[in-house]
Amino acid sequence: MARPKQNLYGQEMGSKGFQTREKIIDATTELLGRRPLRDIKVAEIGQNAGVSTATIYLYFETVSDIALAAIDRIDQASPEIVQLLEREWKRDKLLQYSRELVNLHFSIWDRHHALLRVRNFVADEGDRRFVDSRRRSVEPVHLLLQEKIRELQAVLPEERRLDPPSTASVVLAMLERTAQVIRLPSAHKATRPRQVDTAAFLVASAISGGAPFMETLPAGLADSAEQLPSAIRVNRGN
Repeated sequence: MARPKQNLYGQEMGSKGFQTREKIIDATTELLGRRPLRDIKVAEIGQNAGVSTATIYLYFETVSDIALAAIDRIDQASPEIVQLLEREWKRDKLLQYSRELVNLHFSIWDRHHALLRVRNFVADEGDRRFVDSRRRSVEPVHLLLQEKIRELQAVLPEERRLDPPSTASVVLAMLERTAQVIRLPSAHKATRPRQVDTAAFLVASAISGGAPFMETLPAGLADSAEQLPSAIRVNRGN
C-alpha cells in the first residue's frame, strides 16, 4: 500500500516520523513471530521498538492495525511469480513450470509465515480489513492464473473445461494451506520435496484440465520410477 503522509492526528509525517512508524511495525512483526496477535500489548511493542506507548498511538489505534500495516508490506505477486505466469507454458514442461510456481509461493511463506498466518486466521474470523488485505495480495496472481488456465484448456472441448476463476481460487487455496502445514512436523513422514512434487502435480493437472497434461507424459511413465515425481512414485523398496 502507499506510504501514509500523515499520522492519526493529521500531522504531516516526515522522514523521522516514517522511520518511527516503521520501527513500530518491525517490532510488532518480530513479536508476532513468537506470540499470537491476541497476546501482544501496545506497551510490549513500545518496549521492543524503543518508543513510548504515546508515540505508538500517534500512528496506530490498535495492535491489529499495526499487524495489518506489517501484512500490507507483503506482496504475494512477486516479480518472479508474475514473470513465470506471463511467459508461455509449453505442454511438455507443465510439471517444471508448476514446480517453479509452487517453490516461489512457498518461499514467500517461508519469509513471512508469521504475518501471513495471522492475516489468514483473522480474515477467516471475518475481519473485513484482513479479508481485503488477503484479496489485494493475491489478486494479481489470481488473474494471471485465470489467463493461464484459459490458455492451456483452450484445446479441450468446451464442456470439459474448468471454470478459470474457480480453478484459480482452488489452486491458490491449496497452495496457501500446504505452505502453512509444510512447516509442521509430519506424522506420516511426508517430506518437503515430496509435498512440493505433489503440489506441482496437482497444479499442473488443474490448470491444464488434466487430460492434456497427462497426454504429454512420456510413454511408460507409470513403470519408470526414475521419471515419476518423487511424491507420486510407488515405493519399490529401493
